[in-house]
Order: sequence, then structure tokens, then C-alpha cells
Amino acid sequence: MPIDVTPEDSAVFARVPSTGRITSQLRHVMTREWNRCTVCGVQGDMHRPLFAGYDAEGQALLAHARCASTIIELATPVYWTEQPDISIADTQMVWRYMDFAKFVAMLQQQGLYFPRADQMDDKFEGAAGNASREAEWDAFYLKFFRGAVTTPPPGYPAPILNEDQIDREAKRLLSSIKASGENARSSLVSCWHANSGESEALWRLYCPPPIAGVAIRSTVQNLWNAMEHEVSAVVGRVHYVDFRKHFAGIGNDRLFFKRRSLSHENEVRIVIADRGGSDPNSRVIQCDLSALIEEIVISPFAPSWFHEVAANIASTMGLEAPCRQSDLLEQPFY
Repeated sequence: MPIDVTPEDSAVFARVPSTGRITSQLRHVMTREWNRCTVCGVQGDMHRPLFAGYDAEGQALLAHARCASTIIELATPVYWTEQPDISIADTQMVWRYMDFAKFVAMLQQQGLYFPRADQMDDKFEGAAGNASREAEWDAFYLKFFRGAVTTPPPGYPAPILNEDQIDREAKRLLSSIKASGENARSSLVSCWHANSGESEALWRLYCPPPIAGVAIRSTVQNLWNAMEHEVSAVVGRVHYVDFRKHFAGIGNDRLFFKRRSLSHENEVRIVIADRGGSDPNSRVIQCDLSALIEEIVISPFAPSWFHEVAANIASTMGLEAPCRQSDLLEQPFY
């Protein structure tokens, strides 16, 4: 997609050079707004940059050039590429279903457990698509990169390259994005379910009878707040696609694509770039669980005495959140 940097855009670059400082707050704004200006609310021009940065009070902004006067520190320009729209409202209610052992472990560790993507059950985590279509994917990006290396940005002279040089550079770039896809599988992931209420399907999936379990209810805003010290953390909604017809994104974007057959999960996930640690396969990200969790709901398949046990354990271990029985226990009338 051609980029058009206008004199108005150039004036912003000249006034506030990019620092590259992206905080958790700014990443939140960039993800939630995607390509919408936070000042005027208008969506960006697909050929022009938006400007992500901070105002005099340190508040994060994403703005058009015409609205960028309040930006005193420019972190980075943001270009409308073919990146997926994973934005989701901060008010969206999210749930995490778990058996009792995992609930107790979360309370003991005072944080959220994040496995690496390549350690999760779905072998398609981080995949670009079906293996049978890899040659088609390669051909698309080779063609794209051949055009990219011979098309300079506005104002720059065209490079003088022969066919062999163009081909080598296109193959190098293809190899680079394939490597970035492999690296994405080392990212850490926490999976949540977006819904305004309980899901019987997910109760049966994660706490099938006779397993006693709970669901913790939170919001997207709370997820972002819990990750405030993880500057690489991204909270976004998952796209469900038919890999017979479509491909996933590039790099970490791939972790927000899953097979359409899993669409019942209606997933929101937190993705964090792996920084390494004592356990190469996972990390526990500590956070204020009382601020994260708004409610504990007891599985409708749990025995009647389990409610009191779960509530007492949560209280004893310092979790300040109401605990109630499942709505699915309500009885019908005829």
C-alpha cells in the first residue's frame, strides 16, 4: 500500500522527532483505537501516518497530523497497513473458566499463568495457515517483496538493482517474516472468553461434571491494568478464519488468528513477548488479583457444599471478590 507523507505530516516529524518510547498505556491506546484519532474520533487516512505519543500531562494519544499539536513527545508514527483490527472495548466483560486446582494455584502465585504459544494444545497456534497452501503464501510474499524493494518511499530515488539482486532481497525478506512467525510461537499467552454472561459450553469444556471449578469474571480494561508493567503486552480479540481460504497475519499478529472451528471460544487474549525466565515454557505474571477479578462464579456442576469452600479459600488467600452460584442453576417454570 503506497504511503503518502504530506507537508502537514512532515511538519509533525520536524517538530517532534520519534523517541520510540512505547509504554503499556500507549500500546493500550494504539490497540484499542487501531486507526482512529483519539482527539477527533475520525478514522485515519489509509495512505497517511497517525502519530502515537504523549501530551504535556503524559497521557497517551493517537492523532492525525491536524490533531497532533498537543503531542509533545512522539513515540512512533503508525501506518495503516494490513494489520488486523484486534481492538475491543475496555468495557467488554471477559471470563476465564478453570478447575479448582488451577484456581488455588492462581491465588497462591498471586498472578496469571502464561504458557508459551507452542506449549498450548492447538497445534495451529502461531501458524500462517494450512501446510498445503504454503507455496501459495510464499509466492504472494515474494511478489509483494519484489515490488517493495524496487519501490522507494516518496522523495527517494529508485534503487538500481538487477533481477538477481531483486530476487535475493525478496527471498531474504520472505525468510525474515517466516522466522518472525516461528518466534511468535515463543510468546506467552493468556486466554479469556468474551461474553456478557456465562457459557454452558465452556463450563462443560473446562469443568465437565463431576469436576468442581470456577469462572472468574473481569473486563478488558482490567486485563490491561493487570499488565501495566509488561510493556510488550497486547490485549486483543481473536479472528476466526477458514485457513482453506485465508492466511493469518505476520509475526505476533498470527497469535490473534485461529481456525474458524474454534469460534465458539469468542476469545480475547493477552500476548506478551517472551523475555525468558526460569521456566522456558511458561511464566506467572504477578498482579493485583482483587483489582483484576470482579466476581467468582461457581460451576453449575459442582456439589452444593463447594460454594462455601471456594469462597472461604478465596477470602483466606486475600482475594476480595464476591462469590456466587452459577446462573445456570436457575429453574424454569411452565
